[in-house]
Amino acid sequence: MKKVLIIGNSAKEYALAKKMSETCKVYVAPGSQTMKDFAEIVDIRPNSSKEILEFVMENDISLTIPVDKTALDTNIVELFEKNNQQIFAPSRASISALAEKSSAKKLMYKLKIPTPKFGIFEKQSMVNDYIKNIKGPFVIKTNRSNSAVVLTSPKSAKVILDSLYAESPNKIIIEDYIFGTPFAFYCITDGYKALPVCSSILYKHSLEGEGGQLTEGMGACSPNYKLSFENECFLTERVIYPAIEYLEKQGTPYTGILGVNGILTEDNTIQILGFQNFMQDADCAGIIELIEAELYDLFESCAMGTFSDEVSFIGQKDLSAVSIVLNCRNKDNEQNVISGIEDTDESCKISFARNTRINKYLEYEAEYGSVAVVTAFGRTVASASERAYEEASNIKFRGVSYRKDICKPILSAI
Repeated sequence: MKKVLIIGNSAKEYALAKKMSETCKVYVAPGSQTMKDFAEIVDIRPNSSKEILEFVMENDISLTIPVDKTALDTNIVELFEKNNQQIFAPSRASISALAEKSSAKKLMYKLKIPTPKFGIFEKQSMVNDYIKNIKGPFVIKTNRSNSAVVLTSPKSAKVILDSLYAESPNKIIIEDYIFGTPFAFYCITDGYKALPVCSSILYKHSLEGEGGQLTEGMGACSPNYKLSFENECFLTERVIYPAIEYLEKQGTPYTGILGVNGILTEDNTIQILGFQNFMQDADCAGIIELIEAELYDLFESCAMGTFSDEVSFIGQKDLSAVSIVLNCRNKDNEQNVISGIEDTDESCKISFARNTRINKYLEYEAEYGSVAVVTAFGRTVASASERAYEEASNIKFRGVSYRKDICKPILSAI
């Protein structure tokens, strides 16, 4: 049996490890105890690239998949390639222009990829001057954080900016607020050829009705039924390919999964918000279950450099996947035992996030923050949504919270 090492410990790594365990022997570093039923947990930090390499060589691992951003910030890809070890991930050099929001915005501007009007600032006084002239709602982001705040006036921005600059961020991004449906679109690429994998509608606002802070995702629907074939062609030809061609010309070809987050507006135009180096916690379980091809074969062909010759199309199952993110609002982290897991249907996928642990009594416990992603499937979006909410209602713990409007008609802004 082929051996795979996955690096990370969040919901997306959980979903990937569980799926690949169907055909492979899976190791996860650092992983979590919630994965122990289907994977071997390896006590190595994601940024310890030399120690990871030693483990891979000693245990005859055939493919390593770093997902955690901490791992990708190291030289792990270069180190593995130097030692002739197969690894499916973009190099640190190839993601340098994509990982930070400020660099990504500059690259989109350079490549004429449609993106909301923006400004990048290091000094708070310059931010204040800029937002005085914005007539509509705007978004405040920091360079590395995945959360953001939507504001409507310079006055309401003052408290937020004071707080952000107290934390000494190196850059603040101000972006026009775009109305529409938020989406993610993913491709697999070997740095030269890119093939679409799947898409999703992302529910990024923390509150129902598209209110509250913008998050990494509170739920998702895959595939994105609002994206037309023409939209997907546009994303592939006008966004994905310009990016990978630019990186290839820079001598840093991008290998792995390349995703984009964007907005589909009411008039069917697309605005790109940023890039993703893998699927996200909210949509990963649904998307990997919809892929018809064997994941190991796809990832290995990219790592070996045979993807362009061997793969011409990546099929998807004729199903819809709906995911709901369960959060814990109980900050004291006491008496948070999770019940109802055993009552969920086997066809439903539960991906535990890093805020779930197993106590000394072998009970699952929730900690403050994102706890799990519940994903259900159906022939229609409506049936998948109904099943997802049925399964989510079985899972209980103190402070459980999740959006109740996933897959209902929305018009949101990011």
